[in-house]
Amino acid sequence: TGRGRTPRAVERDGLWPFEGPAMPAPPPMDPGPSRAESSEAGLGESSKVATSKMITSDHDSFELIFMMLMGIRTAVGKFASKELPAEMGPAEFNQNWEGDFLASGTPETPAHSHSDYRFKEYSPLIFRQLRERFGISSQDYMLSLTSEYVLVEMFTNSKSGSFFFYSADYRFVLKTCTKREAAFLMSALPPYHQHLMSHRFTLLCRFFGLHRVQQRSGKVVYFVVMGNIFPIDKPVHERFDLKGSTRNRFTTDTERADPNVVLKDLDFINAKRKLQLGEDKKRRLLAQVKKDCELLERLQGIDYSI
Repeated sequence: TGRGRTPRAVERDGLWPFEGPAMPAPPPMDPGPSRAESSEAGLGESSKVATSKMITSDHDSFELIFMMLMGIRTAVGKFASKELPAEMGPAEFNQNWEGDFLASGTPETPAHSHSDYRFKEYSPLIFRQLRERFGISSQDYMLSLTSEYVLVEMFTNSKSGSFFFYSADYRFVLKTCTKREAAFLMSALPPYHQHLMSHRFTLLCRFFGLHRVQQRSGKVVYFVVMGNIFPIDKPVHERFDLKGSTRNRFTTDTERADPNVVLKDLDFINAKRKLQLGEDKKRRLLAQVKKDCELLERLQGIDYSI
């Protein structure tokens, strides 16, 4: 596409337009500490398991997570009560908010016990409208992400170098991205926004925020917030990552022995799997897939999958 890294989409599970593995399901919700497993099994190069653990104050990423969540809480809160225009235009798509989060606090930002940092919120009204389009109020959004300033880290064998985090209630996924990927999302935001506003049942991943943290050291971290579609109260017994291709699209016997394996196209075909939808849902599903793919084609996005 001439954009460097190839965009990737997995239907609503949080990867388009960024590269990465098929999103694993979160562990089932549990009132006890086992809700976020602390297993290290997902850290080895040969492992296909995505494990997770709760991030606490002794974690290397704790300060960064705090910066992310305090920035979201402050920025989302500032735009929660602003009246949305009847029609979104260039002013709303180009609007950004930046704030300096000093440990001593400022008139715009709260005091805290961590290093000073700067936070940037991209197109706040656009993403707020997208959240509201899918029934997520600003209050619910902040409650899920920032009520405890806690996230669950997900370990994957992603080749992209990105970090994945679940919100504590597993409703949302936070994923770090590169500056190039953030720029691609911003360039695609007007048609993407129009598509999601026009198609309530789109299968594309739902982006609910794009942000940037600039730490005192000079390190800059871009990240997106996306909706998680996997159930949080039920185990997922079988997962497929389907590209619509059969070239090398199979898993090995060793991989299939793993209960958390993500299966591929030939596995789906060989197992004679079918989606039992009925004629009406079949028609609607195929029509929506066609519309979604037409958008990705216009954006010159490739390497997307279900």
